[in-house]
Amino acid sequence: MNLSGWGINKIDVNKEFYQIRSQLFSHSLALTAFLLISGLLLSGVVGPLFFLSNHRAFAQGLVAPPEPLVMGQINSGPQPSSDIFNLPPGYKIEPVLWNLTLPSTVTFDDNGTMYVAESGYSYGEFKPIPRILKVDLLHNRTAVLVDRGLNGPITDIEFNKYNGVLYVSHRGVISAVDMRGHIKDLIVGLPSMGDHHNNQIAIDSDGRFYFGQGTVTNSGVAGEDSYTYGWLKTSPELHDIPCMDITLAGQNFNSSNPLTPQNITDTATTGAFVPFNNTTTNGQVIKGDVKCSGSIISSNANGTDLRVVAWGLRNPYGVALTDDAKKLIVANNGVDERGSRRIGNDTDKIYSIDLSNSSTVKFLGWPDYFGNGEPVTDNKFVSESARSDNNPLQFLLQSHPPVDEKPLTLLEEGIAVTQVAVSNSTNFGFKGNAFIAEFGTMAPLIHPFAQITQPMPDIEPGIVGQKVVMLDPNTGNHTDFLSLKDIDKTFRPVGVKFDLKGDALYVVSIGKTEVRSNVPVSNLTSSGLYPFATVHAMPWPYANTGVVWKIIRDTG
Repeated sequence: MNLSGWGINKIDVNKEFYQIRSQLFSHSLALTAFLLISGLLLSGVVGPLFFLSNHRAFAQGLVAPPEPLVMGQINSGPQPSSDIFNLPPGYKIEPVLWNLTLPSTVTFDDNGTMYVAESGYSYGEFKPIPRILKVDLLHNRTAVLVDRGLNGPITDIEFNKYNGVLYVSHRGVISAVDMRGHIKDLIVGLPSMGDHHNNQIAIDSDGRFYFGQGTVTNSGVAGEDSYTYGWLKTSPELHDIPCMDITLAGQNFNSSNPLTPQNITDTATTGAFVPFNNTTTNGQVIKGDVKCSGSIISSNANGTDLRVVAWGLRNPYGVALTDDAKKLIVANNGVDERGSRRIGNDTDKIYSIDLSNSSTVKFLGWPDYFGNGEPVTDNKFVSESARSDNNPLQFLLQSHPPVDEKPLTLLEEGIAVTQVAVSNSTNFGFKGNAFIAEFGTMAPLIHPFAQITQPMPDIEPGIVGQKVVMLDPNTGNHTDFLSLKDIDKTFRPVGVKFDLKGDALYVVSIGKTEVRSNVPVSNLTSSGLYPFATVHAMPWPYANTGVVWKIIRDTG
């Protein structure tokens, strides 16, 4: 494939093998020691081709297991049951691929070939190898397209029919991958090394693409929670970057200092939009940049002409064009109840961003407006879990652009909205409606007073998120489309995409993920996990539990 015509050259894929890594982290946090055990990465050799059946396991012993060895053979083991789901009448669901490790998204090329990304990273510091699989559904076979040169997590892959290559959104980079697995980086240096990453991609009829970019921090200030996310210990210079010049109000926040574990009484004072343990002053100006935090960014097909479409978002994970391509539907994660600037009762939300005036950059409120475009000074955002010495909730910015748009609709708190897909087919039905995945709550870690999904004394667990909702982009009205009948930690939907004709909706579950307060070691358990927010626990994803589900009309 000749890519030179649109400014992309072929490059070789990095051939270095991943080596065994085991890291042990510890630090003192407010006189409390904690331990973080990262995942082991084991290197191996990937067989060039894997044969599969949609409803049968791979033939045993014919190929070597994919790398790392913690991963199992795709479609090995029992086929997942679809009996766990609720669906509207007239639809049916079946598993297409299973026994995947951290799958995050799918896409389809103009021949109908499916591509599946295994993300290579999950909160909880589980880091298998990020890779993209090529799946020929017609002839029931799959191969590894690329397993080098990508950063975990891969949050999206999107086929660009206008130039015939895959676009890949992976940590800090947007890349193009041709059909031989050659990678060309288009956009680098995105501010994705903190809490959140660059996310889903949408491509318009001119080949211009749009993607979401998350924030470095939770609510604008680096703190103890940034250490528990892993990045403060290795990159203490990180901070959020605004999309235009801003003037700070000079509010600073006190916390313990995890960067000085030898001194458990040491404290740090940190302001907004600056590195940890750096203070700010009233009237201080922070320069903006087009590669900015909490934004929607657009680009030409070759990565040139970067523009900010909207900012003031926290983590715009899902981005999809409406059926008429005039608006972007954006799924944005609300603020977590954690950190030294702790904010409560914020919800996930959906925006509809008008693209008709490309010269207008929209401001949507973060880090000073939450909920339905309401100021952080509203008492409704006071956190019950905040320390008594926490600063009262005030604006971080001295002045703000007007909040251009309120959310199209508010969803629940802590449901972790992910990708968006819009139906363009009358065969599938609900033409023009958006389908939005919800990973599900990780309470009580980051929302300590939210509904939980595991038994605790005197608390009845429930299901929060873990579904796909259907939304009318014209009204904001939404209803459950795919949901669980009972609590099931194995279904964590992250990716939603329609196939080439739009007749089938594919839902990617990243796999079993739970909140653990101990580490499973054979038949024993060991305590000592770090406090992710207010509880000594951590998210715990499992290998070989990811599934790609297919939903179609039931014509039988």
